[in-house]
Amino acid sequence: MRPFPLKQLRLAWHDAGTYNKNIEEWPLRGGANGSLRFEIEIKHAANATLSSQSGFSGLVNALKLLQPFKDKYSGVTYADLFQLASATAVEEAGGPKIPIKYGRVDVSEPEQCPEEGRLPGFEDGLVYSAMRRCSQTEP
Repeated sequence: MRPFPLKQLRLAWHDAGTYNKNIEEWPLRGGANGSLRFEIEIKHAANATLSSQSGFSGLVNALKLLQPFKDKYSGVTYADLFQLASATAVEEAGGPKIPIKYGRVDVSEPEQCPEEGRLPGFEDGLVYSAMRRCSQTEP
């Protein structure tokens, strides 16, 4: 699997993986809401990139790759763009075409990001081993 698809998969998972069904109020419940574009959330421990010398560059680079699309199609939310990029990455890597529903709403400010600790650390168990099985290299 090429680095681009892996980064896009990880970006979508990290944006959506903070969802907490026990919290009723949006955006406090987290989920795919585009909050990962804010530096405060990028710096959460679970978002660190293990294979990068510079710490957080993997997800930052994934965001940079998507920014020209966001600039060109400003009506598309970051939340939808992250999930679309992930589905496209799966298809480009030889996986199935994943149908996408659009209409996710972005959080509007860093204060709406989920608190640290909502996403398991990448090196913790299932997420790490699953990603290792999907890649020949360190994710």
